[in-house]
Amino acid sequence: MTNSFPSDRLSKALTNLEHIIKSQYILRYLTDLELRQTVQLQLNKGEYRHKLPRRSFFAEQGEFTAGDYEEIMNKASCLSLVSNAILYWNTIKINDILAHICHFAPIFPRFVTS
Repeated sequence: MTNSFPSDRLSKALTNLEHIIKSQYILRYLTDLELRQTVQLQLNKGEYRHKLPRRSFFAEQGEFTAGDYEEIMNKASCLSLVSNAILYWNTIKINDILAHICHFAPIFPRFVTS
């Protein structure tokens, strides 16, 4: 390593550090049930986030068939707006439901936060 340029040595060192960090994370993931559950929950959220536009965009079975770039981008922007509106609506409604439950069952917030 002494014959190589300092930038090459730094690059190799950073690459090795990256491998060490990844290995530590993989070992932690394999041994920590709570971490695996958290990761799975986040993956599920991402999958559902991608399923929502497909279910919302039912014309042409969820595919953009127009060849015009501007038209496709316009449809994609509209679909994104509709998806975000649905997510916002769901967030507000879930918040209202939780507030209603907490009002009538004060013990419930303990279970929500744990």
